[in-house]
Amino acid sequence: MECETPRLIVSSYKGKNGKTLASIALARSLIARGYRVSMFKVGPDYIDPSYHAAVTGEPSRNLDKILMGNKVVERFCRYSSGSDIAIIEGVAGLYDSPDGESEDGSTAQMAKLLKAPVVIVINGERINRTAGALIKGLRDFDSKVKIAGVILTNVVGSQEQKIRKAVESEGVEVIGTIKRDRTLEKIMAYRHLGLVHANETGRDAITLASSLASQNIDAERVLKLAKERSDPLGFQATEREKPSMKKLKIAIALGRAFSFYYPETIEFASEVGDVKFVDPEKDAYVDADMLIIGGGFPEVYAEQLEKNKPFMKSVKDHVEKGKLFYGECGGLIYLADAIAYMGSEYRMSGVIDAYAVVMNEPVGHGYVTGEVIKDNIIASKGTILKGHEFHYTKMIIKSREIFSLKYLKGNGIDGFDGVYVKNAYASFMHIHPETYNFLDKMLLQKFM
Repeated sequence: MECETPRLIVSSYKGKNGKTLASIALARSLIARGYRVSMFKVGPDYIDPSYHAAVTGEPSRNLDKILMGNKVVERFCRYSSGSDIAIIEGVAGLYDSPDGESEDGSTAQMAKLLKAPVVIVINGERINRTAGALIKGLRDFDSKVKIAGVILTNVVGSQEQKIRKAVESEGVEVIGTIKRDRTLEKIMAYRHLGLVHANETGRDAITLASSLASQNIDAERVLKLAKERSDPLGFQATEREKPSMKKLKIAIALGRAFSFYYPETIEFASEVGDVKFVDPEKDAYVDADMLIIGGGFPEVYAEQLEKNKPFMKSVKDHVEKGKLFYGECGGLIYLADAIAYMGSEYRMSGVIDAYAVVMNEPVGHGYVTGEVIKDNIIASKGTILKGHEFHYTKMIIKSREIFSLKYLKGNGIDGFDGVYVKNAYASFMHIHPETYNFLDKMLLQKFM
């Protein structure tokens, strides 16, 4: 099969240069003119896609070559179908990769796989003629990567014209500029994992930011560029086999403290169960056959979580009764006895005998691989699981008997992970359902 959706990849020469802001500005400018926009994010990420979704009103999908292999092409074609244009936000700098040596996992690799032109975001602070050198270097480093345009961010006064002249002297056009703006700086604020999640920032604020940033984006030129420089993609369509079983009651924790979910996790859950969302800060109890608590920032909202003792008791009762539980990162932390953060200690649900300490530097960061060393609800012994971790939390667990996963690559909890108690499984490893559908596995093992 073939797909011809016009597409652009938004990248830069390093991280924290405004790729997310430029991406949502592009999307907003196109949507305002009546075009349908689909959005994607290169690599494992929950936060940037939340901004995409706030602007488009549709889920933003991750494209991860390391975790999904060449399925990323089919995945792109599947989810961009029917769009007038697809905007794909890159990860880190254009040529940066997890190992720092090969192109595997880089935005440049994705650009070549998707046969997509690349728009470079240049932060205009304290730079002018060097912008031309940056473009020349990025273009010449790999001639197979198509540098098609530039968006300038954080520009003021005459700086814009100087940078524009330097860029265009290299034969690359500037398709938009985003002026320095205090409102934008406040809305697009960073925290230790990156931007603040859209659930916390708020859709109204993100809409305002994208509108402000899109004022000097040439939407028609952007669409024309995408059409002219995107080549058709061939792909093999596949169908996911859906399990057939009774409808389950599935509760998914969602709110300020827990917001890290890939759209597919919620979509797949909805296929096999009646999904309802619960907020561990506000709701009193869990009434479900299965509870899912994903990642997020339980440390930031630990005081509020601690105050909701009825919900914590309900979670503990849920696990004690042998009901299904799946947790990732924040969900694992929530099972501990307590968490220490910023000089204070807060009680958690106490499902496991563990103590969580939030450190000043990342404890685990990057792609991980683990071997299942004990049968559990998501996988049988010997299964190799691949995912990613990004946490500042050191988990102190007295007994290793509750671990069901040993890392071959990564950190987890001193080389182990996959805490398994009764029918509750929780880990620092985030798994994408496109890589390994843990949800189907746990349902099939439990009920088939």
